[in-house]
Amino acid sequence: MKSQLIIILLLITCLLPAQKKAAPKVKYESDVTGARKKFESLDDHYHLGTSSNTIKGAIYADVTQPAAERARDLIRRLTFEEKLALTGGYFGFQTTPVERLGIRPAFMADASQGVRLQTSSLLNAKSTSFPGMMPLASTWNTELAGEFGKAIGDECLALGVDILLGPSINFQRLSVGGRNFEYMGEDPCLTTAISFPYIDAMEKTGILSCPKVILVNDIEFCRHIENVIVSERALREIYLPPWEKAIKDADCSTIMTSNNLINGVPAAMSKPITGDILRKEYGFKGMAMTDWQNSNYFPTMQDLILPSGETLLMPLNEKFANWVKAEIAKSPTRKAEIEILLENMIYPNQYILFKKGVYDRAPQDVNYLKTFEAHKVLARKTAEEAIVLLKNDKNILPIANDKKIVMYGKPEIHSGKGSGFVIGYDHVTFADGLKATYGDNFTWVEKMDEKLIKSADVVLFNFSKSSGEGRDIPFEEGIKEIEELNKVTRLNKNVVVLMNSCNVMPMDWLKDVKGLLWCYFLGQERGNAIANVISGKVSPSGKLPFTIEKSFADSPDPDFNYIGGRPYWFGNNQYKKYWLGEVAEYDTAFSNYVKPFQTLPVYYDEETLVGYRWYDYHKIPVHFDFGFGMSYSKFALSNFKLQNNYADNGTMTVEVSVKNTGKCEAKEVVQIYVSDKVSSVVRAPKELKAFQKVSLQPGEQKTVKLVLDQRAFAFWDETTDNWKVESGEFVIAAGNSSENLPFLETVVL
Repeated sequence: MKSQLIIILLLITCLLPAQKKAAPKVKYESDVTGARKKFESLDDHYHLGTSSNTIKGAIYADVTQPAAERARDLIRRLTFEEKLALTGGYFGFQTTPVERLGIRPAFMADASQGVRLQTSSLLNAKSTSFPGMMPLASTWNTELAGEFGKAIGDECLALGVDILLGPSINFQRLSVGGRNFEYMGEDPCLTTAISFPYIDAMEKTGILSCPKVILVNDIEFCRHIENVIVSERALREIYLPPWEKAIKDADCSTIMTSNNLINGVPAAMSKPITGDILRKEYGFKGMAMTDWQNSNYFPTMQDLILPSGETLLMPLNEKFANWVKAEIAKSPTRKAEIEILLENMIYPNQYILFKKGVYDRAPQDVNYLKTFEAHKVLARKTAEEAIVLLKNDKNILPIANDKKIVMYGKPEIHSGKGSGFVIGYDHVTFADGLKATYGDNFTWVEKMDEKLIKSADVVLFNFSKSSGEGRDIPFEEGIKEIEELNKVTRLNKNVVVLMNSCNVMPMDWLKDVKGLLWCYFLGQERGNAIANVISGKVSPSGKLPFTIEKSFADSPDPDFNYIGGRPYWFGNNQYKKYWLGEVAEYDTAFSNYVKPFQTLPVYYDEETLVGYRWYDYHKIPVHFDFGFGMSYSKFALSNFKLQNNYADNGTMTVEVSVKNTGKCEAKEVVQIYVSDKVSSVVRAPKELKAFQKVSLQPGEQKTVKLVLDQRAFAFWDETTDNWKVESGEFVIAAGNSSENLPFLETVVL
């Protein structure tokens, strides 16, 4: 009887439907803070196709169904508690999973100089340290920007990153901004043109790009409590164009809202920006996440979140969840109303994750690890094109191999600090690259050696000025380096400065040096790049994406951070220190001016006159103008032609011929600026509206054709809330920097 029973049980077991085998548990360890999980591998991490919890036959699990239907089906199956949980993050840099239904987390990592491993979920990984966003903009090379975005997308696939928190498309409003290295300079045309191909190429890899941070979070001082008072016109003409392009044309999947308030409303819960402009006007359908902890800085405004268009509170939603629970406690009928609002809030997140196939795939594809070698080449190429030659008296550069070179100064900086920092691997320092090129003719010394410096044919002075998230960088910071540079120029007249900085400084020393290369933070291939430029293997072709002013007092807002009559340079919500010369001191008096959760107004009174627009309008002389950059070759621009089709289709086509009249292969950037001669509103004397980088062999000539549309002539009219082109005369100018525009033609609209 017992044996018969066993047989019957076996038969019953065979007739039962087969159960999916659960995906193996992935080993992980928590980081030291316990804030996030770190995995050995993510390539076998469960997803809808492997999880035993996936409901077979459900619409949300069916890859043939539209993303919208899958998202709605999933949301219908969620409990109230799960819906609330999905409004917040999970383990620091993940979206919240629903393991009950087989829904895995989406993994995030910081950017934009590459994948920041500190925020990724993999242990024992590596990622390429590319040049940052400012040097990328300095290339003025849109094709290169696309290659850059694809490469970082490929690294995300290799490293199990579903959402890359970048690129940064804020602005250099002031030269002292601590995160300027993460931004693309001071001009909306340039920022838009460089960020679009980056975002577009990354999205095509299947990775969700997350342009950050919107909006007007352009300084670090009191960044979490600053209330930026800015006009609608300034937002539309200067700060919003890159976001409009990213949403309408690159179809970016996610966006990150900024730390600050905008005209009294926190960006983390701003319906005027996120709900109205981004979603209703631009058509954004994806995930809108807060920058980290943003929603928590405004505990009394949690009621603004649900109707705002914000969809994900990172890294957690504790204060919001507490508000929801308190609202329900007031009235049981409130729960049903809030549940509908929660469903609307989380829908874009689920929609975009289904649309991009995140839930249907494993987060990591180790096959993409083989792309890293090519990425090193791209990092070097980008660094080479980013370097800007600003001074080259008596053609001191390039330096011949038989010259005796001494490099003096501290090691260069490869990356800014904070969320943009990328560790990298296989670093080639300036010293490594120059030693490999010049051999025994190159020597690097960190401490002053007067005899050695005097004996050099050329001295390379390595000037490093660090910056990063959390504080702004005083214009005068770097006084000690300037003092050392002055000692060197007294010892040797053939000095070339290698400026490793994304912030400017006093440059009275400029007259005493023969050469200046602006090097930014160039990533792990910096040494090969600088050696190729200094030796002449590569002609420098970078152009400044910002203006180098003579004094910070000349800037649009030199007193932006004065509290109680003092400049406070330390931010990141510390509010305990201020800058006094070269010494950072504690100042308890600051507490008399800043209280917890108090907001501080910051007025963008310059309106649209940002960067070169400001200096042009006020006729303030500068050291180096926007768009400036020299070459080892020479170029001749000619055959300037303007085809005016404005009456027919609202466009004008500008043609310019560019010829390389020098002796080496080189690249030039043709820049087109537009001026409105008479306007009913204050407008800059000229504005960049188009550009193109051209590569030319010696003696080669090419013709550049650039199209200007109606927006190139328009301003934002606050009386009609729309773009407006006034009839009258406009000047179309062509050249190779904002101050070198030899071709001009006036047109009448």
